[in-house]
Amino acid sequence: MPQILVKLADMTVSGNPEDLLVVYGLGSTAAVLLYDKETRVGGIAHFMLPSSTSEPRRALEYPAMYADVAIPRLVESCIGKGACRESLTARLAGGSILMGQGISRSISEGNIATARQVLEKLAIPLTAENTGGNHNRAVRMEIATGKTVVRRPDGGWEEMA
Repeated sequence: MPQILVKLADMTVSGNPEDLLVVYGLGSTAAVLLYDKETRVGGIAHFMLPSSTSEPRRALEYPAMYADVAIPRLVESCIGKGACRESLTARLAGGSILMGQGISRSISEGNIATARQVLEKLAIPLTAENTGGNHNRAVRMEIATGKTVVRRPDGGWEEMA
């Protein structure tokens, strides 16, 4: 199964049932994972900041950096690959508050809150969430099935139902 790494401030969409989308290093950053089980199209946006309002020019160059820009773009990209907007569901992971990173609390909480707000505004149901805490995460999504797993602090993996 080809593994496709979704890097920080990036997004990837696939309709190839053999693909496995992966994000590592979810600390204060967060990832929204979209999937359409009818068309088997899925995608991940790995964003680092909640809002682009203070840096609109930078958001044009790096749209996946900001939750408020990345999530709508991810929806558009999924539709462009054949997903049906009404069939998309979302999962959300990340937003940890890491030790020694005082600023990460506001960024983490902002990333999670903004992701929820944008998904609600776009009428995309958030079906699973693994957020907060004080540990890094990784997530994987199988395009063939939409199965999404998150790495636990002990190194094991658990499904995001």
